[in-house]
Formats: sequence, C-alpha cells, structure tokens
Amino acid sequence: MLLVVKRYTVHHVRMGNASETFLFMSRISKDNDFLMAAVYTIFGVLSVLGNGILLFVAYRKKSSLKPAEFFVVNLAISDLGMTITLFPLAIPSSYSHMWLFNKVTCIIYAFCGVLFGLCSLTNLTVLSCVCWLKVCCPNYEFILQFIHSLA
Repeated sequence: MLLVVKRYTVHHVRMGNASETFLFMSRISKDNDFLMAAVYTIFGVLSVLGNGILLFVAYRKKSSLKPAEFFVVNLAISDLGMTITLFPLAIPSSYSHMWLFNKVTCIIYAFCGVLFGLCSLTNLTVLSCVCWLKVCCPNYEFILQFIHSLA
C-alpha cells in the first residue's frame, strides 16, 4: 500500500470567544493534491474489493486453511482497517487542499496509521519467516502448527 506523508502548514485562527481553530493547509501544489486524491480513491476501492474478497474466500474455506494462511488473513484485516480508517479522511482533504478535520481527528488519524502499519509490518515479518522456514529448512516446517498462527 502506498503511504504518502504530506506536509501541512498550521495556521491558528481566532474565532469568536477566544476559541481556536486549527487549519492545516497543504504545502504541495493543488495539482499534486488532486492527483493524490485520485490515487487514494483508486487504491481505496481496490483495497476494499481485494481484501474483502480475500476475507470472504477465507471465511468460506476456513476449515481448509493452513496455519501460515492465517497470517495472510490477518494482513488483509490490517490493510482493510487502514483503508477504512484513513482513506475517508485523506481523500476529501486532498481534494480540498487542506486538512478538513480538527486536531483530535488528526491525532486519531496518525494513531490508526501507526497501529495498522505496525500490524502489517509484523504480519509481513512473520510471513517472511514462515517462507524462509519452508524453503530453507523443509525438515523443520512441521514446527509451525495451527496453534502458533492463533497466538
């Protein structure tokens, strides 16, 4: 999944009774913001469709899944979580060339990005270890059992 970090300029604007609103204006060009919004939209739709189909098939075939395949399912859940929580906020903000939401939403957005990103990285690390075990040490592949994939 493509993750692009944008640079925003923070403007403090006084409104009414000493309450503050924070406007995060994008520093990149409007054309690039519009392009990124289009890419986010395409990737978001493809991510929901692809991961949704994978989860549907895994649910239908859950009795025949091998232990290593549970990590792929977990990766799909993580990617779907990232898509559902981040893209609905990033797409309209990119189209409008500024962050449309408040500071708390920005913090939650960052938290979800870190949470699902670390989850995906962990799953990919475990998957690479499982592949290494199966390819380089085929005599020991029996070590990975169903109970290990649930832990």
